[in-house]
Amino acid sequence: MNMTIDSIFHPDTHSKLIEITETNYLFEDGATLPVHDGVPILFGSDSIFCADDIINNKATTQSSAYLNTSTAKNYIRRKLLPSLCADFNIEKRYHRLVELCPKNGKVLVVGAGEKIDYYKNLFKNCEVITSDVHNQFKPDYVFDGHFIPFVNNTFDIVLAAQVIEHTINPWKFCQELQRITKLSGVLQIEAPHNFPYHAEPYDFYRFTYTGMRSLFPGCEVLKAEITEGNASVVAITLSNYFVNLSSKKLIRSGLLFVTRILFGWLKYLDQRNVTPNRRTVSMPKGYAFTFKKDNIKRTSRELLKEFYTLKK
Repeated sequence: MNMTIDSIFHPDTHSKLIEITETNYLFEDGATLPVHDGVPILFGSDSIFCADDIINNKATTQSSAYLNTSTAKNYIRRKLLPSLCADFNIEKRYHRLVELCPKNGKVLVVGAGEKIDYYKNLFKNCEVITSDVHNQFKPDYVFDGHFIPFVNNTFDIVLAAQVIEHTINPWKFCQELQRITKLSGVLQIEAPHNFPYHAEPYDFYRFTYTGMRSLFPGCEVLKAEITEGNASVVAITLSNYFVNLSSKKLIRSGLLFVTRILFGWLKYLDQRNVTPNRRTVSMPKGYAFTFKKDNIKRTSRELLKEFYTLKK
């Protein structure tokens, strides 16, 4: 799915897109940005990512190799071993999003990763635009979320799952998400509160309940959930501790195998605690916020007051 030509501008200058060729996007001010392997690469000059990495197929935040289950390591890790955490409510949460999207509405998925087909099938009655900062899984667009190349008030639904922790300036990223969302449109944001450092070096932040809320002052909270709770954090922390006792690959793999078996059951304790309260927000693995853009200007004090509406 591609955006109309009048919906796209240059991420640096906001110059209008005037022509699309097989190899370039040409803008009104004469600037060009490349199209590689059929995917537009729309990075601005201030981005920490660059088009050359995409053209040279350099893995940055994600590599498609980890999905290859033809290797023994990946097969065991992905197919045989139990996971240490699970988002048990994800399908229910996403189907609520589908219900909130008008027919033929526009959906933007930021950081779609390997789930491109999943999102397009989920929102099958909508126009779905997928994006990422790499081209490992062939999204519709490659761009940096700090400089989103789409005009204001474009999308009915904006979804960014496990992306915000990888943004070097989450304040700017969240401003961009709100800018491109239509008035009364919905933003679905999911992020970790406790999780090991990953996708290095592109892992920058963790978010508390109030921290996440404060990043979307022009939005109402429709729903907030704990995606994976305190028990998952215990399982992940114990496994990470034992695996990191050694630097030898064989020992680390063995410890990963053992700790997945020993601690993989703990995640099921989290099924009881999905709704955040002042007790459960202490150390969950992650949060999911469903925001509705209303453009009401909320002060920091007003945003913090919302915390006290949580049950004790």
